[in-house]
Amino acid sequence: MPPKSFPRRLIDFRRKTLTLKAPPRRITSLTPGITEVLFAIGAGKQVAGVTSYCDYPPEVKRLPKVGDMRTNVEAVVALQPDLVVADGILNRRYIPTLERLKLPLLVVTPKSWQEVAQMIRLLGAATGHEQQAETLAQRFQRAVQEARARRVPTKKPTVLFALNVEPLPMWVAGRETFVDDMIQLAGGRNVAADGGTNYYPLSAEALLLRDPDVLLVALPNDRLAPLYEHPVLKRLRAVQAKRVYSVDSNLFVRPTPRLLQGLEVLRSIIARAS
Repeated sequence: MPPKSFPRRLIDFRRKTLTLKAPPRRITSLTPGITEVLFAIGAGKQVAGVTSYCDYPPEVKRLPKVGDMRTNVEAVVALQPDLVVADGILNRRYIPTLERLKLPLLVVTPKSWQEVAQMIRLLGAATGHEQQAETLAQRFQRAVQEARARRVPTKKPTVLFALNVEPLPMWVAGRETFVDDMIQLAGGRNVAADGGTNYYPLSAEALLLRDPDVLLVALPNDRLAPLYEHPVLKRLRAVQAKRVYSVDSNLFVRPTPRLLQGLEVLRSIIARAS
């Protein structure tokens, strides 16, 4: 971290400017995704506080906690951070308070695969780890380029990513999610993309109408059994063809380098259905 490269003027996802006079030594991260990226780019030793949901890499579990998805602002202040990194959606309730307290704040709101790379570069610039961040961001760009260069099947398998099996409605990944980008990059088509943005509830009727070729569920494999006996779900093409897959949600929903692992998992699954 060369001190001569500071002070540094940064522009976050809100287009707000933050000037850092020196590389931060006490960073507070307010989401698991932000924490993962900070460690992935080599800034882990600068992280002074995280949330109780931050669980990767394992060493973050030993760090002081500043709440869960409900930020304990007093705990944040007590850590005397020289940089606080928040998510514009997940932490939106607390951002005005953090601003009123004049804490050095960067807000990130990645909604797409490309914006994850943008977030990685921003955190690299903020922490003095530009080279590590750039290397990581380029891996995302290469994955996009490789996907575009790959031969596209005439008929793309239809895919549905769900957070639950029971009870219905299923909560599924729509547009403006990392999952939607990943399904396209892996050679599939997200059948829930036409129903809304982010994650939204899909009724039994809408589920049967979409009837995906592949169903991904962010639950352990031993919790999928009810699906095969359910009067609605057992009518799905994916269920009848045994193309229902249990996946680790952290590889699909967190804006972190592990999305690259999720893409490989998804590519392998979709290839079997093509």
